Amino acid sequence: IGCTDGWEELTKWEDDYLLDKIGDCTVTVAVTPNGLADAIHKEQFTLPFETSMLFKEFLAELQNPRKDRVLYLQNQNDSFNSEFSNLLLDIESDPTWAREVFQMSPDAVNFWMGDRRAISSLHKDPYENVYSVIRGKKRFTLFPPTDRPLIPYRTFPISRYTEEGTLKSEGRDKVQWIDLDQEDPVRDAPPQCHPVVVEVGEGETLYLPSMWFHHVQQTHGTIAVNHWYDIDYGPSYGLFEVLDTLTREHVELDDGL
Repeated sequence: IGCTDGWEELTKWEDDYLLDKIGDCTVTVAVTPNGLADAIHKEQFTLPFETSMLFKEFLAELQNPRKDRVLYLQNQNDSFNSEFSNLLLDIESDPTWAREVFQMSPDAVNFWMGDRRAISSLHKDPYENVYSVIRGKKRFTLFPPTDRPLIPYRTFPISRYTEEGTLKSEGRDKVQWIDLDQEDPVRDAPPQCHPVVVEVGEGETLYLPSMWFHHVQQTHGTIAVNHWYDIDYGPSYGLFEVLDTLTREHVELDDGL
C-alpha cells in the first residue's frame, strides 16, 4: 500500500480520460471464447487468438461484452511503454523505491485491462513482480515455492484459438503445465498445500516474489500496471531448482512403476 501515492493522474483513469489519451492507439488484444488463455482446456494447453484493434474499439466491446468471446489486454512484452506510451507521464515507469530495493530498473512494464471472465491460470514467473491495481480489484491465489512437490504438472499438446473461437493445433509442440482446476486451483489442490488469497484494490500494490505460484481473477474492467524485475539467481533460486528437479525425478520414478 502507498507505492502509487505519487501517481496523482491515476484518479483520472476513467473511460472518458482513457479514450481521450489512447482511444486511437493500436493495442494487442488476447481473445478467447471462455477467458482461459494460457490454460488447460479440453486436455490441451490453449493460447489465445491475438489481434490488433484501436483501444476505443476494445473499450466499446468491454462495455458491451459479447457472450461468445472474452477480450483481455495482457501483452507482456513491455506493453505499457510500447502501446500505452501516451500514459507514461501518469505513472513512474521506473519507481525510485523499487530501483533502490532491486538495484536495477524494470525489465518490462505491462498494462492489464479486461473482462471479469478473463482468468490467469496457476503459474509462476522468473521475475520479481510489483503489481499495482489502478481501477477495480484483483484476486490473487498464491502458493509458496515450497509447495512445488505438491503441485502436479502434466504434459499437454499446444493449441491456439482461431478468430472463430475454435482450437487449432500448434503441431507437435508440447508443454508442461499445472494440472489443477484452471478456475479455482484451491478446489483440487492437495490439502497439504498452503494457499494464500490476497485481494488487491485500487491504489494498492502487491509484491509478488519470483517463483511464487499465482492464479489471478478480477472484477470487470479492472486496470493494472505491473513492473517486472530480473530474478536474483542466488541461493533461493538454486534451492527452488533443486526442489523442482527432485520433484520431477520422483514423479518420473512413480510413473515408471
